[in-house]
Amino acid sequence: MRLIIVVAAFAASLACTTGQAAERIPPWCLKASMGRGWSPDLCYFWTWQRCNQERFLYGPTSFCIVNPHYYFRYGEPKDMRR
Repeated sequence: MRLIIVVAAFAASLACTTGQAAERIPPWCLKASMGRGWSPDLCYFWTWQRCNQERFLYGPTSFCIVNPHYYFRYGEPKDMRR
């Protein structure tokens, strides 16, 4: 009986933590120009300023965009800069 309670409590805590982790989507992506037509989206920026700072490492044709996954779930980010 104790084993069932422990397993149920563990499963409930695991379900709660994975739901919260999935909700954390960074609002900014860097469209990085790597050359030869390859431009991946680096979507791990929480502020536009940080994205803009790292943009200079990838050359003049790189730019910051709103993360599409963030936009369709939450709308425009609060710190919109264009």
